[in-house]
Amino acid sequence: MKNLLRNNIWLLIAGWLITACNENTVYHSYRPIPLEGWQKSDTLFFNVPVKDSLRHLHLSAEIRNKSNYAYRNLYLSVSYNLEDSTKWKTDTLLLILADKEGKWYGTGWGSLFQSTLPIGSVVVRHPGNYTFKIIHGMQDELLKGINDIGIKIERE
Repeated sequence: MKNLLRNNIWLLIAGWLITACNENTVYHSYRPIPLEGWQKSDTLFFNVPVKDSLRHLHLSAEIRNKSNYAYRNLYLSVSYNLEDSTKWKTDTLLLILADKEGKWYGTGWGSLFQSTLPIGSVVVRHPGNYTFKIIHGMQDELLKGINDIGIKIERE
């Protein structure tokens, strides 16, 4: 068990280092989900500083799920105010995490898998601090098996 945990930690560190070296990455961060699960009422907040304006940015959500996640898919509601700090845009996204036979998509090994879901592209008109809010859209009040949720923003 300790070796599995150690391997997962090294996987996360290696992924972070590879991403950190990409000069097109504007923002990349994860929020951990509590071990007992993700409450339907729990909103994940990401405060995103953007220093450039009039840039085309590509947005994606990143999900780390455990092999004990009970479903093939995950619905997310993602809200952000990147295009205009006073107006919120909300998208409902569907991520397919496994095939019909239960084989997990994404990368990883052992009991942890990471998948990326494109959100879209935006043009940021003004530098500033912006916010992403994410909630899960599944029927469960307590969603188990999700380890982390992340946001990645890259220059196009």
